[in-house]
Amino acid sequence: MNKLFSVCFISLLFALAGCSSLPKQGISSEDKELGHDMSSMPGHQHQHQHETADGDYLKAEPMPSNFGGPYQRMNAIGSGTSLIPADSPAYMWHFNLFEDKANCMAHAELKVSFNSQGGPRGVSALQSQNWLMASCEVPVWDNSAFQFRAMLTAEPFTTPPGGVPQLFQTGETYRGREIVDAQHPHNLFSELSIAFTQKLSENFRYYLYFGLPGDREEGPTAFMHRASALENPAVPLCHHCMDAGHITNGVFSAGVDVGKLRLGASVFRGQEPGENRYIIASGGFDSYSIRAQYAANENWVLGASYAAVHNAEVLHPGDMERYTVFAQYSKRFDGGYTAVSAVVGHNQEAHGTLSGGLLEGTINFLDRNYLYGRGECVNKPGLTDMNIYGRPGLEHELSGHEHSLVATNDSNANSTVCALTAGYARDVYASSALRVGLGFDVTGYVVPSELEAIYGSNPISFMLNIRIRPGRMF
Repeated sequence: MNKLFSVCFISLLFALAGCSSLPKQGISSEDKELGHDMSSMPGHQHQHQHETADGDYLKAEPMPSNFGGPYQRMNAIGSGTSLIPADSPAYMWHFNLFEDKANCMAHAELKVSFNSQGGPRGVSALQSQNWLMASCEVPVWDNSAFQFRAMLTAEPFTTPPGGVPQLFQTGETYRGREIVDAQHPHNLFSELSIAFTQKLSENFRYYLYFGLPGDREEGPTAFMHRASALENPAVPLCHHCMDAGHITNGVFSAGVDVGKLRLGASVFRGQEPGENRYIIASGGFDSYSIRAQYAANENWVLGASYAAVHNAEVLHPGDMERYTVFAQYSKRFDGGYTAVSAVVGHNQEAHGTLSGGLLEGTINFLDRNYLYGRGECVNKPGLTDMNIYGRPGLEHELSGHEHSLVATNDSNANSTVCALTAGYARDVYASSALRVGLGFDVTGYVVPSELEAIYGSNPISFMLNIRIRPGRMF
């Protein structure tokens, strides 16, 4: 671990630990003794609830939000204007500002992992997935409100040079080359947005959203904010054909909630973030997307989207069309929750295609225990290109095997790879303010015959994880 990584890690750790002094969510024993009625406070709708031995509240009505879709819950807000099931768990700190006129929340996540990728192309590294986000909702008059949101990540500082090692992962660039077998860090400023919504009738509401950067109307909620993937530190191999638009350097969206249906459209800057992860790139709107989301009930969100993106990739100029279909399920119960997501995505690009599908899920049981997994298959180009984890690829080391490879010099050649991840995590510390967990997972890959000379036969990878985040608000 280099000095910069250590400084960032320690700083984040102290910041999170300091939050343990925040007031507990729910009705405290002191409030009960004094007869305080917390339900009368703005943003609080605490009803039937009980407290565990370590102070975590397992049952409480979720906080209301004007931006929370048909059920008007903060639990239903995903990334940008996306929805997640209203019965999703929420790990956050809640507070009010400006004499209780602003209903605010803060959420943070710090995962530190030892990552060991198997096979000839595999390497090991210490890595961190992390973010800090805050949101405030301010009513302005009857049935309307503004929302201000910011999200930052230290990943530009905590990611190993060349990216986080991950077999078969592709997308974006590093030092002027396509990234292969590694995941790039996310931007320091991942979201800076403002939104407005107004209810015009019982079953009709409109919203406006502007982000610089922000998340556009495309695909499901970004993977790190889906309850089904909360414990998994790995980025889906299908990420770039499903939810890659969650950091867009300039986006304006407008939409309506009609009953249980949300319809939205965006115009945005199509080019993906560059290698400089510390800035917000500028440029005009040159692309658009549309999305439909249907919250069938508190447990389900179904959706589909289409995006027309102009010059998304620096190294491959040309337009791209992305089609996405998804379903998300979440249900809470005393002591835990179950969350499952299924997503299918397809990119039709000027230089080729990228398609994939995934099924992922998490089961939280007995309060502190988590079983999670992900299965996915992706058909993608570029797996024999020259860049892996910031160093040249292995083509020059494979003397005698060059002719068995799939078009080593043809980055448009596609190969289908499947991956299956299974993991377990447990909270070793849990309170209403903070949760600290330890976990591990194993990923096995099904490698097509044409890539076995490069990747080996069905390599195995594993991760050991430490995770710190706010307490759970049920």
